[in-house]
Amino acid sequence: MRRLRYLFPLLLGLVAGAPAVASANDQQVLVDKSASALQSVLNQKGLEPAREYLQRARAVMIVPELVKAGLIVGGEGGNGVLVTKTANGEWSNPAFYQFIAGSVGLQIGVESKEVIFMVMTDDALDKLMRNEFKLGVDASIAVGPVGAGVEGSSVGNVKADIVAYSKSKGLFGGGAVEGGVIQPKTDWNAAYYNAPAVTAESIVLTRQHENAGAAKLRQVLSAAD
Repeated sequence: MRRLRYLFPLLLGLVAGAPAVASANDQQVLVDKSASALQSVLNQKGLEPAREYLQRARAVMIVPELVKAGLIVGGEGGNGVLVTKTANGEWSNPAFYQFIAGSVGLQIGVESKEVIFMVMTDDALDKLMRNEFKLGVDASIAVGPVGAGVEGSSVGNVKADIVAYSKSKGLFGGGAVEGGVIQPKTDWNAAYYNAPAVTAESIVLTRQHENAGAAKLRQVLSAAD
């Protein structure tokens, strides 16, 4: 995994033609895409339980473009935002994260998916405040039904720290998400809130930072909750 952690961002950049240095607008683009991705997943036929999980969730991480790519060394990765909810239903401003999962073997092709991770427990949320968080190790994960007509566990009988939903079938094939690494993007957090000492905790837990650009995302979350 250590080798993939360095190789996979390079692979994604080559595939997508991403610039080596993020532009000043990248954070806002990701926030806007996250709002659209959340609406897209929640409105997908067959994914109705996702809305119920969101209502019960302690937090949600939205990855609007989880890219799966590979030649010999393959994997999945993408940037996302984490937002938390208070007991009275108020959503926080977003903290920026990256997700990386990898595998070795013959893989051909590139795919991009919209994925939402519902964080169901305080323990999982606390661990997400670390510099590195590994799915299946630091928290258990369950995958919701991935499309219309696909049978999945109901909201009442799934016991997991995190529940993941995507519109696309096959996204989690082969346990790609299990063992995936989630890390905060410290530089993006500092840039978006224009402050040097910004942490995920100071954004989503103690709520010391705000950005008016997050208003649409928070409105979408409140409307869906």
